Amino acid sequence: MPGRMIRRRLSLPVGPRRRQRGVTLTELMIGITVGLIVTAGTLGLFAGQMRSNRDLLTSARLNTEVRASMDTMVRDLRRASYWGASESGTWFPGNTLIAANPFTEVDVGEGQVTYRYDADNDGELDDGEAFRLERNADDGTVELHTLTAGGAVTNTVPITDPDVTEVTELEFDLVDRTGTTTCLNAGAGPVAPTPPVIHIRQVTVVLTMRLRAEPAVTRTMTEAVRLRNDWVEGSCPT
Repeated sequence: MPGRMIRRRLSLPVGPRRRQRGVTLTELMIGITVGLIVTAGTLGLFAGQMRSNRDLLTSARLNTEVRASMDTMVRDLRRASYWGASESGTWFPGNTLIAANPFTEVDVGEGQVTYRYDADNDGELDDGEAFRLERNADDGTVELHTLTAGGAVTNTVPITDPDVTEVTELEFDLVDRTGTTTCLNAGAGPVAPTPPVIHIRQVTVVLTMRLRAEPAVTRTMTEAVRLRNDWVEGSCPT
């Protein structure tokens, strides 16, 4: 109608009312349990990774210690029997005074090896030119002793660190392979035997170490050391 306000009431269709509810105690406990299982799995994986990294670092450290100790022993042992006047022990025309190498002896004992070399290159066996590699059973170290010509110890240098590692085994095995030679002239040489015999020697070193902080972690290394200076025994006739 004109001048009359018509009010309309809009109404929306109302569906069935949805019932709202919270989480039940059972659902909460299940959720917490699942969360704990996931957390425990994550922590276990993290702890396993940490243990793996720790074992790897421990193994690498022990390997480094074993390798460094073995290299030190091998480098010095290879010098055994070096003689600065080696030409005096070989035959050549006009040489009638053939001398014997005073540094040829290599003695192997239980946990030790004794050898000699011409440190000052004067051709004579002097004090301080005999050496012994030995395991010290008291502190579990490997030591390098410097000896007099008579065998008395004058100086000792530790090769391994007693605060870091313990040497549980050190063994030396000497193998002497001999080879015969021929002489140009017939007859007996100034030094027997004739013809000369060449001693080609090899020392096998077995080293076992473990970490002081981790006694269960051990490493064994074996090295075959070819002595560079062969021992020539005997001479050809002049």
